[in-house]
Amino acid sequence: MTRTLAMFAVVSLGAPLALADGAAPPAAAAQPTAVTAHATEPASPARKGLALGVELGDPSSATAAFFLDKLSVGAALGTGTFAGPGFSAHVDAQLEVHRLAPAVPLRVGLGARYYNQHYEPMSVSEIPDSHYGLRASVALAYERGPLELYAELAPGVDVKRTQSCTLVDGPYSICPHAQSSPLFLQFGVGVRWFLSH
Repeated sequence: MTRTLAMFAVVSLGAPLALADGAAPPAAAAQPTAVTAHATEPASPARKGLALGVELGDPSSATAAFFLDKLSVGAALGTGTFAGPGFSAHVDAQLEVHRLAPAVPLRVGLGARYYNQHYEPMSVSEIPDSHYGLRASVALAYERGPLELYAELAPGVDVKRTQSCTLVDGPYSICPHAQSSPLFLQFGVGVRWFLSH
């Protein structure tokens, strides 16, 4: 019995000494690491088909556009511009160049415009004139089902204008509209509905 107690004491005292001499304690069970997968929101497919809508701005117009993947061709018929009453029309081809978000496409394009200006004559020498111009456009849209909201900016230059002054008073004719710049800026916000959605 005395020998058994002596052996137990030796073993009990030897364990702390072994740890002090550099022996590592038993390793704790490794904790499982949680891995979270982040799903990437899929990009919306490019629009296809015919869309009809309205646009408010300079000018305000009824619009129609045909979309084929990232390419679209649109036309608008509307009122005069902020320069005065009249009739306006423009046609553009636009290309989707980027998506700022899955439902927010950015489009750029080139086109042409026609504008028949029925301004208030400032003298008997002035007559309404027509403008034929080229324009570039950039549009940012938001898609939601068959509905699309967009904002568009289109700077341009008139390459031809019809005569806006009769010069009936010779050198004394007053025709301020004939001196206006050929540069123009059109802009608007619009909504369109895709019929083939």
